[in-house]
Amino acid sequence: MLRVEPARVNLRAIARLDEIYAAVRERRLSPAGAIAELERSDVPPLRVPMQIVATAAVALGVALILGGGIREQAVAAAIGATTGVIAAFAERNRIIDRLFEVIAGFLATLIVAGSRFLLGPTDIYISVFAGIVVLLPGYSLTLALHELANRDLVAGTARLGKVLSTLLALGCGALLGVAVTGPALFAGIARPQPVASWVLVPAAVLMGLGEAVTLQARRRDVAWVLAACAVAITAEHLFSRPPFHAVEAFLSALLCGSVANLGARFARVPQPVVLVPALIVLVPGSLSYESVLLAFHHQLADAMTIAVNTVSATVQIVAGLLLTQLLFPEAPLRAVRDRR
Repeated sequence: MLRVEPARVNLRAIARLDEIYAAVRERRLSPAGAIAELERSDVPPLRVPMQIVATAAVALGVALILGGGIREQAVAAAIGATTGVIAAFAERNRIIDRLFEVIAGFLATLIVAGSRFLLGPTDIYISVFAGIVVLLPGYSLTLALHELANRDLVAGTARLGKVLSTLLALGCGALLGVAVTGPALFAGIARPQPVASWVLVPAAVLMGLGEAVTLQARRRDVAWVLAACAVAITAEHLFSRPPFHAVEAFLSALLCGSVANLGARFARVPQPVVLVPALIVLVPGSLSYESVLLAFHHQLADAMTIAVNTVSATVQIVAGLLLTQLLFPEAPLRAVRDRR
């Protein structure tokens, strides 16, 4: 029995695998040739400066969506850049990789504490959540419940365990930071502020470009990643209003899943290229992390409320994706004509 660490999502590799599969299916490539192509499909590592800028851009975009001011945006970008630096070291050092989330949570807490001293009052939750959003396991939580719903019990249970371990590691890092800075740092509950509609445009651009880099999308797929982020952010903004607010996550996931499936069917774009960036925007990872932090501070009632809201939103997202599969099923295998 070998213990295998799951690889991070890589849109370039997914797209290349989709192309190889299509070539084999259409008999343009033999199985032996496909294996050779797979062996040559190694993805080069992400350059460190690009990784740092990308994580900072994603953090800044999330801070804009949450209604953070100039202080929150600056602190979130600083935490995002720091997370990118840690990720670069983690790729080269197994010990740092094992403690990645703990170190990121710890340094995020110290950065916010320092910013309060230097810049004045700063919303701790908006800054921290936006800064470490690339580490929050909301996307993995959605995949876990999706796999369980499709009766992939082993994979779903394993992924769900990974989600819990990631949240615990982030919480432990934040707890270590609180031990250094004092318990008053995380007082209160996160309250996202309303934002103007025009703010969604720079937020979508920042998040789209940042995700395109961190997910290592191909250059020709960057426009699709930007479009996916724009659709997800717009859907959340529109459906958060009455009378749709109670099923906001369901309708947003239904719209994003439909766009991804239609793009795969008619534009020949691999479905994950559109769906993965959209889901990262939709999933309620920040709420699950907030629940862990409140539990550490013995605010169990608030922690349970947020945890239930997180699970409810995730279930709605999974339900929207399942309905998408029924409305727009994958295209059947096309009959291959004998070319002889």
